[in-house]
Amino acid sequence: MEETRYHTATITIYNRDTSHQKVQNLLHQHSDNITMRVGYPLESEKMAIIFLILNMSNDKLGALSGQLGQLDDVDIQTTSLNLSE
Repeated sequence: MEETRYHTATITIYNRDTSHQKVQNLLHQHSDNITMRVGYPLESEKMAIIFLILNMSNDKLGALSGQLGQLDDVDIQTTSLNLSE
């Protein structure tokens, strides 16, 4: 079994009309690994920002961020948390 750890992700959708549903579909595929999700629609600018806390392996994080990063009008930034025991 792959080792999981916590990560944060900030997804910026610059055009909700064209990209929002694609982002939703990808996040739904990884919903078992999403610990927290907060979304802020910026309707007057047709943008949205989504904040996530994820618990997944580095490989799964790379796959998700790679898929999101390939979408037009979408930017993603991730950070892996260093939690000490």
